[in-house]
Amino acid sequence: MPQWLNHPAVQLLLCTGAYLALGYWTDKWIVLFVSPLYGALVARPLINLVALLRQALRSSVWLPVHGQHYVFKGTTVHVLEDGAGWRWIRLTDVQTILGTVLNTRVLAITYPERLEMMGRPAHLHMRDDALITHLAKQNDATALRLRTWVERSIAFPAERARQR
Repeated sequence: MPQWLNHPAVQLLLCTGAYLALGYWTDKWIVLFVSPLYGALVARPLINLVALLRQALRSSVWLPVHGQHYVFKGTTVHVLEDGAGWRWIRLTDVQTILGTVLNTRVLAITYPERLEMMGRPAHLHMRDDALITHLAKQNDATALRLRTWVERSIAFPAERARQR
């Protein structure tokens, strides 16, 4: 069987064409009695077509942000990856989660070369290992939960990818 016959849109078109041809060349009563069969034949390709459309919509929405979109307790955390495989977390997202303003001058002195302006438009980003180190120094429960989440969701997968 040709590959193009497996596509749900083609199957729907063929079933509908056969049903319309049956209605054109036969009595209208036959069309009435065959309509349950038509419904049964069209149901599966229609469900498959809707599933394909859903999959295409999801891929068009999520593929551009694949590997950059993370969510911590309902707050979106934007993550960028550089050429060396390091992941950089947007500092404003971290401040939103913690509910405090981080002093960027102190962070720049404490973690040189691990705090940079990145992205379009440019935002201040902190490298994942520096953020883990900084969050480990804080005693706030939210900061410790965020540190654990960053380790598990962002830093560990990036480290595994760098080792490959």
